Amino acid sequence: MSLPIWGRIAHAGPSQRTSAALILAIGVAWLAYTRLYFWLHPRGLTVAPSLFMHLTGRPDPLCGLTRTFAWMWRGDLAHAVTVYPVGPLVFAASFPLLGYAAAVLISGRIVRLEVPWRMRRAMVAMVVGAVALNWAAKLLWLGI
Repeated sequence: MSLPIWGRIAHAGPSQRTSAALILAIGVAWLAYTRLYFWLHPRGLTVAPSLFMHLTGRPDPLCGLTRTFAWMWRGDLAHAVTVYPVGPLVFAASFPLLGYAAAVLISGRIVRLEVPWRMRRAMVAMVVGAVALNWAAKLLWLGI
């Protein structure tokens, strides 16, 4: 059974343009922060562990993503995968996402994908499953 994905180009309304601007601003700031992470960390200028870590004593599901991005900026895939196995994929995906957000702001157009609900549900399940497996591996690896 084939589940086609249909796409069309549409006008970007104010909410889509606002979302694109927010994604671009946060994404560029995040990439700059992670690019400078190894310079900032010894000076005590990095963000402290998450509230989840303070409350539970365990790393949160995204714990290690900052260091993974920092290692990826250095081109060290081995360290990046060790810190957060899914992280290099997230790092690689961030650039097309930011490019798309910039294109939405410049062109005023968006790509509307009409994905069947079964496929959408499967994609969400795969992403949640990947993060859950990544987190479980981290907890087992750390012995927590």
